[in-house]
Amino acid sequence: MIHSFSEACGSTFPLVFRRANELQSEPRLFFHDESLDKLIDGLRLGQLAFFYGSRRCLAISELLCVRSQLDSRHGGLNSDTIFIDGGNSFDPYLLVQYTEEDLLDRNRTLDRTLVSRAFTCYQLTSLITQLLPRAVHEGKIKLVVVSDVIDLYCDPDLRNNRSIDVFKTALNTLVTTARAERTIVVTTSLDKTVSGRFLHAIKQRVDIVVRFEGQESFTKLTLEASDSPWAEPNNQAVDTAGIGRIFRGRSMWVGLFLHGEYSSKRN
Repeated sequence: MIHSFSEACGSTFPLVFRRANELQSEPRLFFHDESLDKLIDGLRLGQLAFFYGSRRCLAISELLCVRSQLDSRHGGLNSDTIFIDGGNSFDPYLLVQYTEEDLLDRNRTLDRTLVSRAFTCYQLTSLITQLLPRAVHEGKIKLVVVSDVIDLYCDPDLRNNRSIDVFKTALNTLVTTARAERTIVVTTSLDKTVSGRFLHAIKQRVDIVVRFEGQESFTKLTLEASDSPWAEPNNQAVDTAGIGRIFRGRSMWVGLFLHGEYSSKRN
């Protein structure tokens, strides 16, 4: 006999009921940069984000791996991180650099960053659909990064319809895992351009989309999608050292918010 609504549906859907005031008080993950945090308003538990257009997306994702280990008073989640590397791009030295800047213990930070690499789209899909949900649940993981999430699905040996279908399967699992486990999932593409079919599939499913553009002396961040009512464009110039710290050490940058975009250049 079924005794409860959750018992009736639990075998089919991962149902999680929470009090509204608990959701309001949940921690957010911040970049520790005034301009980026103003543009994106921090990352909330249960959100899925996609950063694309530049290898600087790798720097952002590894910075978040470090910051997620901070406690909530310092803009973190006090959590281990899972980093699924779909492009063989994970850089442990970059992680150590951010660890030292945040005055964290190097060995402990590396130990709390769990890395798994995939070399085919089927390996990546298997990691995401079969192994990731359980690992997130058992480890109480609050940040998952999937780097180069699109690259492996662009294998020329795969038929177009097959590749996009397999990609959507992986992407749907990431959405379900983020919602059910109240974890943040950050996906990236380091290529300057993204196939329209893949980008369309992503924008239909994720909460935040940010495009990175620019060369050595100029970076433009465009907030293409956001589910946050607070992430509004702000038409004023702001000074920030954070962008420079993330990308090139401690150079000073000047930024301008305009029409949902954030542009930064050296002062």
